[in-house]
Amino acid sequence: MSSATQVNMRHWLSRTQSAACGAAIGAAIVAGCVGLASQGVAGGVDALLGAGLVVLFFGLGALVEVVSLKWLESIGIVVLLFGYGIRIGLLSAAAGLMMHVSWLAYPSWFAVGIVAATIFWIIGLVVGHATGRWPIYDLAVAK
Repeated sequence: MSSATQVNMRHWLSRTQSAACGAAIGAAIVAGCVGLASQGVAGGVDALLGAGLVVLFFGLGALVEVVSLKWLESIGIVVLLFGYGIRIGLLSAAAGLMMHVSWLAYPSWFAVGIVAATIFWIIGLVVGHATGRWPIYDLAVAK
């Protein structure tokens, strides 16, 4: 890839990841407020913890995506998709283990935070990808 294409690709990836992160944080705030309103501070905090776990897992995974596409251009998409599947599996395992800890007052609100943030992270990715300009097809870069 040329230097201009690499810069555009990084900009495009950061734009889609930012959209996903923003959507997940928005879902976390809503889940936390609903948990706060229905179960008090403990419900709100548990929902925010669940959503925070999602943002942490997917945020760190976004760094892996950027590095894999930068260093492994030929097999980067395979690493990206495989890494995404691993993140979903690890998130499910971590959430399952954390549902049984004693310091969560409302495990159901923890689960609501996880589900809401995960769904909205994926929605943010879809919107980011659908509305972004793909550098590979950007004719202005080729000139």
